[in-house]
Amino acid sequence: MEDFYRECDSVCLTLMEALEVAWGIDDGSLVARCIPSATDLRLTHYPTVPADEIKSGSTRRIAPHTDFGPITLLFQDSTGGLEIEDRASLKGNTFVPLPPTDTTEMIVNVGDTLTRWTNGNITGGIHQATTPESMKVESGLVIPPRMSMAYLFKAERNTSVGPLPKFVSKEPAKYPEITAFGFQRWKNSIVYNVEEEEHAHTFDRFVETPKAIKVQA
Repeated sequence: MEDFYRECDSVCLTLMEALEVAWGIDDGSLVARCIPSATDLRLTHYPTVPADEIKSGSTRRIAPHTDFGPITLLFQDSTGGLEIEDRASLKGNTFVPLPPTDTTEMIVNVGDTLTRWTNGNITGGIHQATTPESMKVESGLVIPPRMSMAYLFKAERNTSVGPLPKFVSKEPAKYPEITAFGFQRWKNSIVYNVEEEEHAHTFDRFVETPKAIKVQA
């Protein structure tokens, strides 16, 4: 497991290097913000649940949300149920399934920190875990257990997650300067409805966090 953790970290740092090249910013400027990282490796077990309970809204596997860090590497079993928001849909609040075709697949999600670093030019992918597509029509079915593993790559705790200069030259910053640790504390206060009033005076003039974002995968 430790070897796997290190391998995932290497992949994420390589992706940061690729973004440095793509954006034309100084070599190491993103990588330096992520060393040492405060990354979590999370294994999640979803127990069996009647599909009708999810359809009725009485329970959920995991609600629509984005992740806190720059990116997340996500691995899932063959159960299915992972969905991503379809931003091209004119209906709004529309999700499309990401069915697993191979359990060795790696899904890369953009998170809130990358959104902030790019001043909103790249936005985090809202995703959820719900009923597998093949089980949405019939009633009385029981959704089998689901396992997923998320490498929640995060910036170094004391680094800024405010917008990079590259993305604020022609328009003002949409997000305030705050450390990665402070940002996670603020997001946790929203998730758990704690100290919202305390944080409001600092952030009320910046972009409001979408209400759909409630839980971190």
